[in-house]
Amino acid sequence: MEATSRTNPRLAALTAAGTSVWLDQVRRSLTRGGELERLVREESLRGETSNPAIFNQAILGSDDYDEQLEQLAAEGASTREIYQGIAILDIQEAADVLMGVYEESDGHDGFISLEVDPDLAFDTHRTIDQAREYWERVDRPNLMVKIPGTAEGFPAIEEMTYEGRNINVTLLFGVENYARCAEAYVRGLERRLDEGKPVQGIASVASFFVSRVDTEVDKRLAKLGREDLRGRAGVANARAAYQRFKQIFSGERWERLAAAGAQVQRPLWASTGVKDPAYPDTLYVDNLVAPHTVNTMPMATLLATGDHAEPKEGSAEIDPTDDLRALTDAGIDLEDVTAKLLRDGVEKFVDPMEALLAGIEEKREAIVTRRPPTISSSLPDHLEPAIRARVDKAASDDLVRRIWKKDDTLWGRAGAREVADRLGWLTVAGQMRENVDDLLAFARDVRDEGVTDVVLLGMGGSSLAPEVFRQSFGPQEGWPKLHVLDSTDPDWIRAVEDATDPARSLHIVSTKSGGTIETISLFERFWARRPEGDAFIAITDPGSGVQRLASERAFRRTFLNDPDIGGRYSALSYFGLVPAALMGADVRALLDGSEIAEAACSTFDRATSNSGVWLGCTLGELALQGRDKLTLVVPDELAAFGLWAEQLVAESTGKQGRGILPVALEPLGAPEDYGPDRVFVQLRDPDAPDEQQDAKIQALRVADHPVIVLNAHGPKDLGRVFFFAEFATAVIGWALSINPFDQPNVQEAKDNTKQVLDRVQSGAGLGEPQDAGDDELRALVGDLAPPGYLAILGFLPASDALDAAAAQLRETIRAATKAVTTFGYGPRYLHSTGQLHKGGAATGRFLVLVHDPRQDVELPGAPYTFGQLERAQAVGDLHTLQAHGRAVAKVTLRGDDPAAALAGLTDRMRRIG
Repeated sequence: MEATSRTNPRLAALTAAGTSVWLDQVRRSLTRGGELERLVREESLRGETSNPAIFNQAILGSDDYDEQLEQLAAEGASTREIYQGIAILDIQEAADVLMGVYEESDGHDGFISLEVDPDLAFDTHRTIDQAREYWERVDRPNLMVKIPGTAEGFPAIEEMTYEGRNINVTLLFGVENYARCAEAYVRGLERRLDEGKPVQGIASVASFFVSRVDTEVDKRLAKLGREDLRGRAGVANARAAYQRFKQIFSGERWERLAAAGAQVQRPLWASTGVKDPAYPDTLYVDNLVAPHTVNTMPMATLLATGDHAEPKEGSAEIDPTDDLRALTDAGIDLEDVTAKLLRDGVEKFVDPMEALLAGIEEKREAIVTRRPPTISSSLPDHLEPAIRARVDKAASDDLVRRIWKKDDTLWGRAGAREVADRLGWLTVAGQMRENVDDLLAFARDVRDEGVTDVVLLGMGGSSLAPEVFRQSFGPQEGWPKLHVLDSTDPDWIRAVEDATDPARSLHIVSTKSGGTIETISLFERFWARRPEGDAFIAITDPGSGVQRLASERAFRRTFLNDPDIGGRYSALSYFGLVPAALMGADVRALLDGSEIAEAACSTFDRATSNSGVWLGCTLGELALQGRDKLTLVVPDELAAFGLWAEQLVAESTGKQGRGILPVALEPLGAPEDYGPDRVFVQLRDPDAPDEQQDAKIQALRVADHPVIVLNAHGPKDLGRVFFFAEFATAVIGWALSINPFDQPNVQEAKDNTKQVLDRVQSGAGLGEPQDAGDDELRALVGDLAPPGYLAILGFLPASDALDAAAAQLRETIRAATKAVTTFGYGPRYLHSTGQLHKGGAATGRFLVLVHDPRQDVELPGAPYTFGQLERAQAVGDLHTLQAHGRAVAKVTLRGDDPAAALAGLTDRMRRIG
């Protein structure tokens, strides 16, 4: 097709240089909504590819297919028949859109690929049978059937070529396997020609995978201490394949076929989405340009290419000999690497295929049994127009595409670092997927060495997701027990020390910045307990102080996280998954769920089909309408989810005098207990419903409180729920016109803490205010009413008894005022809801609770104790809140039992009214 003035110049240049741009994604809404046609028209798109992982994300991550799925289920189709019916219709419709490219290019481009089932990879005859079946059923000349490049696949490739069918050979990693693939194609053509059959009009590509080679080689280089060679193997290996391509498709043998009209089998660069955030996101585009090639890109890479790629003409033709020799000399056996990747590659398509079939079966069952959908809602009629307008505005603002293009102007000043460099979480699941085998192997090594306890030392985003995993999954038989220590409370620290044996414990120093005072202080305490590097690992950002510390102290291992991921968005990065793996949680299931949610949140055509956008628009608009108290109702099994959601929502939205206050772990009451500032979001497990909770939610619906219900299928579904929440929060930021990736008021409390500690060191004391008397407490809560709220801030040792006592105090205050109450442990909340306390609406009042520890704990190398540090943090935050004009009172819980003292405070509050 002729270029127009609207054609993207970078993508057009890539095409002109001989590299056809294909999209590694198929989705019904993409085709039917006109986006695929636009990509052809404006982005030089020349084809599409699919695989089981892509269909897994598309079918399970959206409602695009529910109508056809329901129809096929009603007709009695089996799960596999439903998949095939859906996939074939998708391929047919995409082929029809691409037919213009196919015809204009004389059958050179315009193809769409459909893969044979991955479990047939080692069965020649069944592969041939299914390839024939798909060819006949799709019935489009621009179909390519994908067949894996295994020993059993090569005879099928030859036979299908001989029969005149277009074949996309997939899962090619090694140059020799690529040569066997090309040989099978040439032999198939020669058989036709020898029998007098035409060879023109038959097309084939050889899908040569790139980024996975770097992922595997980089791991080996790290073990060899040769990280200077990182990021060179993938491109060099592909360039070697291109050299072999030029040899095979030249000379007398090939010229005979070419004279009869045969097309070369083009190398197709696959797996071109960058997995290592340290590399440029167009690395595998810019450096693999050459005539007669294809680059099939995931959507994120296609958008990045169109935005800022610098394709180097002829770059795939550069001689890779020096790079390959350097890798060999360093000890890299590339043949072993590519053989392993082929084995793993088949599994990586078998697993999503099995997950897809299981998901289709779940949807089929839901349709047959009339199970409720994943999201349901009951919203007051008068709020519906504003929500509808907000969703329409998301569509007109091109919100989804701009999020995935990382357009920082959605939330603030263009180029602002806290926006542009905080969106790595969008694709972190793919990065972690490439590293999960290594992570799980590390966890098994730790377990097998006899480690019984893993102690995580961290705060905020470094600790909250692990705490959710710890509480939700619970102890896993045969695996170490995870302890999350995110407190400076002396009693809490001693409890962890008493519960663990230093000789059999692994300690995780987890901090993004590397300078968090709590984390570094805890490290010094536990290092003094066992000063051995093998007993410690680190999770941090590249270049942080903790990376240097880990090197100096010879830590067992350091996991460097993507620096473009903010702490509260890091649940599915190393910060969350390393502790999860070490405790034996199902990390693969977490990533599976995350990728499904990622697909569901990448729908461009309409906001109403994107559940993450809908949820964010709805919560954002409800907040603007005065419903800014997000009350979380979750199953007991996932109760800790509220701790993570508190930080995500409060720290992301609480600024510029507005925001959403998340309300977690509040006992669920009757409709009349609540004011008009609430919205209720229930996480509901349809496989194990809580009938009592459901009945209370139904009563809230009837009373016209806004209610949103999201299905959550137990701990293994947390990856999906986390991603949905993160995406929705980013959308909330857009709706509220604030930046959801900064925390401008958090530093104030840190600075005030330092000032208090300076007083302690100078001998001037803490400067702690007097405890509140009855009059002060009465003034704090006596006239409290919605939309006001009371935050109870406990610098106390966590326990079930204390949680129960706090819940009783909250119920007492709610019964008297109908106002929202929250409860958070300090200093944990300083890295969570603390941002909203100062930067959000000035409707909060604050009750700070402190206690005298049973026995203080020394902080090695510091002129103060942990008890003094904790009290300084309480006093520092109290001063910060007062400086913002907030009403604050402080109470000391006396005695050795803080829970009993808190129960006594509840009785006191009842008495004073």
